[in-house]
Amino acid sequence: MRFNNFLMRLGLILAIGISLLLSWKIWTNNSHYERQTDSQTTQKTPTRNADHQLADTFLPTQVLWRQSDQSELLYNSKENIVTQLKKTLKKTQIAAFKKVKLNETRYGQQLKTDKTVTLLYPDDVTYGILKEVFSYQGKNRGGIKNNATFNRIQITLGSKTADLWLLNDRTKVGYQGELTGFSKQKIKELVNASDVHLKVEEQFLNHKPLMYVAANQQLAPYSYLVNQQPENYYISSLLNQQNTDSINTKEQGDSAIYTDGTDSEQYKRLTIDHKTGEISFIKYEDVAVPKTTTKQFETSFDALLKTGNSLAGMRYYSHDEKTDTTTFRTYVEGFPVFYQTNFGSVKVQLLPTGQRVDFSNYSLQVPVPAEDHQVTLDSTESVLNQLTQNGFLLEDVDNIQVGYEWTKESDNDQVIDLNPTYFIQYQGTWRSLSALLALKTELTEGS
Repeated sequence: MRFNNFLMRLGLILAIGISLLLSWKIWTNNSHYERQTDSQTTQKTPTRNADHQLADTFLPTQVLWRQSDQSELLYNSKENIVTQLKKTLKKTQIAAFKKVKLNETRYGQQLKTDKTVTLLYPDDVTYGILKEVFSYQGKNRGGIKNNATFNRIQITLGSKTADLWLLNDRTKVGYQGELTGFSKQKIKELVNASDVHLKVEEQFLNHKPLMYVAANQQLAPYSYLVNQQPENYYISSLLNQQNTDSINTKEQGDSAIYTDGTDSEQYKRLTIDHKTGEISFIKYEDVAVPKTTTKQFETSFDALLKTGNSLAGMRYYSHDEKTDTTTFRTYVEGFPVFYQTNFGSVKVQLLPTGQRVDFSNYSLQVPVPAEDHQVTLDSTESVLNQLTQNGFLLEDVDNIQVGYEWTKESDNDQVIDLNPTYFIQYQGTWRSLSALLALKTELTEGS
């Protein structure tokens, strides 16, 4: 069995390697040719994401089902549950919303309402974005504004009518509206068809509800071939497409720096780290930062789109109102991928002088056969106990969640291993459990 897996992986790696080599030659040859032609010749911008819409990236990332006082994260490896729920919700009508301010106790009770399905976002989104994602263009009939924020879409199924709740874990504000035309039978079908049922319980930590995973839950590891674009790809998509002769280049350490223009209102800088594959693009322009969060999300998505990287599996992850920064992450089987870069997968910051986009030129391409085994996770409770035993303060824990750790294989840098583990946001910074414990060890040994 393992030998067959090895042969399959080897065959896939060789095939993709040849494909990447041919692609690289095409890009470099085209770039060489284009630089020799008249400066007025227009280069084509990569259009691999031409069909990708904002609604694809701003979909909820997880589905939570609660019944008989037990909550489960659901996933179906054969059919995307979130997409199916989206199709179901698009067929419904929402009555006027009623705004409800809840205290922590009442909010916790609402989260534990029996017979509910909840679509989860990793951070706040706006009602304006919800209307785009679910193609709901009806007029607001009271109770909610486009810039109202939430991170949960909870659908209650216990009574004769289905209610829709938009809930915000941070503010404890909810918006309640009655759903008409909603298929409860479809929900039951989706739950029964799910092949991953991760048992969880939501508990408050530092006044925020967090997902506590029960003991002995299992997730599968994965391996992927990765795609890496040549530098000319980003020069073409992000810098001057009409006149490449205006682009200046210099090497600085492990990085190449490309600049275009001298006017502060037209200046662009592209920095590519050869060692890590991390890319920083800064564009100066006289455009004000959008005033509403919805518009900031739309502008950030446009910047994400213009990188030209594959957006398959890319999802909205977080938004920082203080710095006007939106972060996107790659998701695999319903869980976020960490350590693809130091900052997420893509980070877009909107500035008074323009915008900055940080991203990676590595993206997941196709899965390859991995070892046929499951990884058993410790319970969240035991992980938090481990932290306190090692001197970490629970009041400094902002968040804790299960995700996949991006690790390059030592013998093949074209294959990425994704292993499930815990990630902790401690004092504002995300680290894996092992990295956080190692950091504590280093600090202790150095004192």
